[in-house]
Amino acid sequence: MSAEQPDHIMDTTENGELRVPCLQEPQNNPSVPPSDGSCPINRLPPEILSLIFEHGTVAAENFEEVGGEGAMTWSEFWEHHAEYEEGFGEQKGRAQEEKGEHKTEVIGEQGSDSDGKCSECDSEPSSESDVHLPFQFIISRVCRHWRTVALETPSLWTRINISGVDRPPYERVNAFLARSKSLPLDIYIDSELPDDLSDDEDVPTEPSEADLKELLALLVPHVPRWGSIEVHVESYEHMYTFLKTLSDPSVPPASQLQVLRLYHHEESDGDITTFPKSEFSDHLTLFSGCAPRLQNVSLWGVHVDWTQSWLHSPNLVELELAYHTPGVRPDWLTFSAMLHVAAPTLERLSLESSGPSGSPCEWTIEPGTREWNVDANNPILLPKLFQLELGFIPPLDVISLFRRLCMPSLKALTLNFDNGDYTDLVTYLARPTTTAATTGIAASSTKEQPRSFLGGLEFLKIAGLPCSEQSVEKMYSELVNLDALNLSMDHLSFPFFGSLHPQPTPTLEGSGPPDTTVSYRVLLPRLTTLFISNMPGYNVRRFVHERQWVGVPLRMVFVEENTDITPEEENWLKENLEKFDYFEGSDDEDVYEDDSVSSSYVSSYEWDVDDDSFESDVE
Repeated sequence: MSAEQPDHIMDTTENGELRVPCLQEPQNNPSVPPSDGSCPINRLPPEILSLIFEHGTVAAENFEEVGGEGAMTWSEFWEHHAEYEEGFGEQKGRAQEEKGEHKTEVIGEQGSDSDGKCSECDSEPSSESDVHLPFQFIISRVCRHWRTVALETPSLWTRINISGVDRPPYERVNAFLARSKSLPLDIYIDSELPDDLSDDEDVPTEPSEADLKELLALLVPHVPRWGSIEVHVESYEHMYTFLKTLSDPSVPPASQLQVLRLYHHEESDGDITTFPKSEFSDHLTLFSGCAPRLQNVSLWGVHVDWTQSWLHSPNLVELELAYHTPGVRPDWLTFSAMLHVAAPTLERLSLESSGPSGSPCEWTIEPGTREWNVDANNPILLPKLFQLELGFIPPLDVISLFRRLCMPSLKALTLNFDNGDYTDLVTYLARPTTTAATTGIAASSTKEQPRSFLGGLEFLKIAGLPCSEQSVEKMYSELVNLDALNLSMDHLSFPFFGSLHPQPTPTLEGSGPPDTTVSYRVLLPRLTTLFISNMPGYNVRRFVHERQWVGVPLRMVFVEENTDITPEEENWLKENLEKFDYFEGSDDEDVYEDDSVSSSYVSSYEWDVDDDSFESDVE
């Protein structure tokens, strides 16, 4: 045998065992720790490591805000589309909801930030489900070097969340205030107890007024650093404590505040016409009336001095007023002045059981007053208003609001009404409007025909709209540019969905290409996206199939999480749509029983699941 071994001959030991050569580890293998025990990431400059921490913190917060991979909501869908509109985007702010945060979930420190930890941090969680550490806390516990970099990165500590189970001495709040240095703060306060407390836990009481005052004593000195503040309370006493504290003359101006959201969630019995707590009816002025950068204001069941300067700001982008009894609402003079000043920048207006006080006949400015001029009672031009949300307002008041507002850029509308007949409103919205022309904002071409309010809409959500069946079809016939529709069938009659079916009814025989031999009437011809609640899966599938058959297919359909839908129906929808998914309905979208308003119309539309044929006895 040659001294040179062929390649195919195996190397063996003296005992005939196969000798396995020792493979040399590849150089710079990221899966193999360095042999000298060093950590390559620690060789990164602190500036780069700090930037990585910042991106990780933001990514973790965004993941929590959308609930991981949970169901999409209408607002998330709307925000996604709004990002593509130049100059428009729903100002989410930086204060977001994080309920159910326990004291053992966070580091609250005393003494040195480099080593010392408070007693809250030393305690071990009882189980993995009891604790969820924010990203910045996780990275600050890896090693001393990471901890030093994390604590010296102020941007990681600017978001302060206080839940209903947090209590004095609020060590964590102190730590965040110190670590964030001089950066703007995003503050979220929720005095309500979280809903996910387990039955075997000792359920704490809500924070007391003394607890809230101690918290505000820590936060108020930093008012000039507030970038956003969001407060949720169940008891108006807590909200009044907050308002009263910020109305003190010693409170400095909120020079960096951009988002102010105040929510009072206390439930009331029946329709209340007067504010139930007269001792808290004061209209207070906050921040000495000075918040020059404020862009986003939400006042939910909370009233303030409506004349203060930050409510009459030329920087206002979003204004939301909700659940105000008539006695605490702004009068028309003040309300119209707010809109006039904000008109150049206002993009979203939401009025739900709120708006100007008094009857529409009082919504005028009389000659001889300081505000009077020849155009004083002309419609208010809101050139950038893109999104309008109206709810729980009497029909005549709603019509009067539309008559007094000129909204040439309106693309998104939400309607949520319950009591009354809104047929006249639908008729008004469906007829051509000359508001733009009367205010000097005529169409670019004088030959262009006036269009209705509905004609320019691209997004429409209807959560409640009592009206005649004929007006539903009239409304849909005007929505020629609508791209996305959200129907809350919990509170709507069936024609809101049934009228959308092509006429005459397609036979849907076989599964071939669209039938071009029959002329169909199709409402909402540009509709690509549908959100719908309280509608069985077979009805949704039928509608999608019909639109597909007549050549105007939908791209995306979202149904509420509790929709009655079979696996076969779900699979068919996923195969025939670009996207089919579930969305999370709002708290007020309770599913009606079988005797609901919707079911009273279902008998007019019958679909035989077995033979996939659909018949309508509605003319």
